[in-house]
This record gives sequence, C-alpha cells and structure tokens, in this order.
Amino acid sequence: MFAGKNLPNGDGIRVIQASWIEVEAVNYADSGCLLLIAPIRESEGQIVRPAVLTIKPDFVLMRNQPRGPTPESDRRNVLYGLMMANVPSINSCFSEYMNLERPIMFGALQQVKKKLGHDKFPLIDQTYYSSHKQMIIAPEFPVIVKISHAHAGMGKIKLKDNEGFRDLATVMALHKDYCSAEHYYDSQYGIRVQVLGESIRVYKKVFTGSGWKSQFGGSDLQNMEVTDQFREWADECRKLFGGLDIFAIDALHTNEGKDVIIELNGTAIGIHATFYEEDSCIIRDMVVNRMSSIYSPEEIKQPSS
Repeated sequence: MFAGKNLPNGDGIRVIQASWIEVEAVNYADSGCLLLIAPIRESEGQIVRPAVLTIKPDFVLMRNQPRGPTPESDRRNVLYGLMMANVPSINSCFSEYMNLERPIMFGALQQVKKKLGHDKFPLIDQTYYSSHKQMIIAPEFPVIVKISHAHAGMGKIKLKDNEGFRDLATVMALHKDYCSAEHYYDSQYGIRVQVLGESIRVYKKVFTGSGWKSQFGGSDLQNMEVTDQFREWADECRKLFGGLDIFAIDALHTNEGKDVIIELNGTAIGIHATFYEEDSCIIRDMVVNRMSSIYSPEEIKQPSS
C-alpha cells in the first residue's frame, strides 16, 4: 500500500506490520522509544523472519485495539511506551487510550448529545454500575448488559427480566469489573457511520443470523445516503479526544422508526470489501500527509494566493 510513497523531502517510508501481542516497547532518555517485534511465523508455523526486529518508530498506524478480552491480550503497556515517547500516530495514542474503556467513550458521546440535543444526536440511555453492589435498579427490560471493556460482541448479555438481572449480579460479585445496562431495542436494521479523515460512508447493517449480536449472527452491509444528520454526527464526533481520524458510529433503526446511537468505535473498525482498495488508499494518504507535516513541513507546497 505504501510502495513507492515518499515524503516531500524525498525520504522513503518503511513499513513494519505487527500485531500488539508481537510487540514490546522500551524508552531511553537519549534514544527515545524502541519497539522489539517478535519473529514472524506463517499460519502453518514456518518462520518467515527468524530474529527479533528492533525499530525506532517515526509514526504508528493503529488498526486494532491494544487490549483484548483476556489478560493475555492486554498490551496496554506497549501503548503507554508510545505515549511516553510522544510517538505520532493515527489515531492518536491519547484517543486510543481514551477509547479503551466503554464509560469514557460513552461520556464523550454524552458531551455531543448535550451540545446538539437528543433530537439531533439520539444517544441511548445507559446506566453504569461500578460493581455488583450497585446492580439494584435496571433500565426498562429487556436490557443489554455490557461488562467491562471488551468490544466486538464480547462481554455482552441480553436479559429479559429482573430475575436474570439479579442472577448476573451474583456472577459479577466474583469479579471486580464494572458494567453498564441499556434498553434492548427491536430494530429493523443497524446503522454504521464510517469516517476516514474527511471521507464519510454510511452502511445499513441488515442482520442475517438468528442471534441478536451482529458479530456472531452475521449482517449484510448495504450503502446508505450520507444525510445531513449522519454528517453532523461524524463532524461532532471527530472532535472528540483531541481529534479522531478513523472511527465509526454505530446506531439502530428501531421498529418504531427511530434512530438510536449505541456506541463509537475507534481505529479498530473494519473496511467493507467493496471499498477496500479505495478506503485503504484514503488511510495511506492520511498517514503520508500527517508524516509530511511532521517530518517535512518546509517542503509541503502552500496553496497559491
């Protein structure tokens, strides 16, 4: 994707791709941040690169979360190293950090709702519980309870009544996790507003499976018109956490014909296969332009007056 791409000053771009779990970080006062990347193996186990690779990153393009649902997939310590060294990135390390916990993300969305009003930004009502001890009053049933930080359908459960809610509280007592609860809406389809820089696409998510989770039940993405409402959602949310370059807003279109915003996802969003090449080029150009502004600002051509 970056082949043949250079900065305005002629410097080439070398790309090293790795997952979070393959990376360790060390910061030195005199040399900054160094990343140690584990050997690469193919799916059959064959070693492609036998040695540990040590690099000094000039820029990081993040395309997934540094923290998964299990302790083994928690790589926040690497993100902290990048933040300590102020390594520039897309999305920013700060926004990536702030998006790791659901309550922080939801609090930012509530700021947008407060600014625009519920009619223009119809964010779902949500109740937060810091521990099982507070799980006494639930929203209107049925409800979806989201436990801790996990994304992509993990840590979510649908409950039909207060008996199930009380049962879940007894399970939560075995852990130290927080959780949130929100009303479950029967919906005609889901909505995803995808933002890549200035590019906005809107998809209708038609659920094709039998489950209520699109990540497991399946969904068919269909293009929708980018209305003024969707554009306003995108324009306001891209200001969050000091600025978001890559993100998506997920919503539902209920059986009553109302749109309900559910959540915001950061840089880990996927790209539709139909627009994969075009959207990948958009992301590439965002990286090149950002790197150019940092490492080659004097060579960037200014628009003629």
